[in-house]
Amino acid sequence: MQTRLTDFDESTKDKKKKQDLSDNLRLPTGELWEKTISKRKEWGVCNFDGTVLFVRIVEGRIHTHGREAVCKWCGGELEIREEKVFCEGPCERYQGEFSRDLSAYLWWEGAKSYTLRKRVAEIEELELQQRDLEPITYAPHWSVLEEYEEEQD
Repeated sequence: MQTRLTDFDESTKDKKKKQDLSDNLRLPTGELWEKTISKRKEWGVCNFDGTVLFVRIVEGRIHTHGREAVCKWCGGELEIREEKVFCEGPCERYQGEFSRDLSAYLWWEGAKSYTLRKRVAEIEELELQQRDLEPITYAPHWSVLEEYEEEQD
C-alpha cells in the first residue's frame, strides 16, 4: 500500500496547538544582567566550591535567591566566621569563602565571560580587575580541535 500525501496533512487545529506551544517555549530576550544588589550593606559574595553567588545577609543569615542557604550535607544553618562559611549543624563542615567586598564576585570568577564581567561590573557598580581593562592582544583559540590537529602532525 502506498502512502498518500494527504496522510500527512495536518488539520488547522493541530497547527494552532503547535504554534501556541512554540510561542510558550521561546526564550526571553533582553538584558544580559539585571540589577541584583539594592542596599550594599546587606549584601556579600560567597564562593561555595567554585559556585560564586551574590548573597543577602538577613539577621546574620545567608540568603540566596530569596531563601536561606543551608548546609549541603546535613541541611543545618550556615554561619559566617571571619571570611569563611561553616555549618552550624551536626556536621560543622567548611562550606566556602565569604566576602563583604562585592567585587569578589569578579575575583572569584562568578562571571567568566569578558562581556558578562563588564556588564555585571557596570550594573552592580563593581571594580573590574586589571586584566579586564587591558585590550586583548592575541586572537583566542576558538576550537580545541585545532590544538588536536597540531598534536597529530
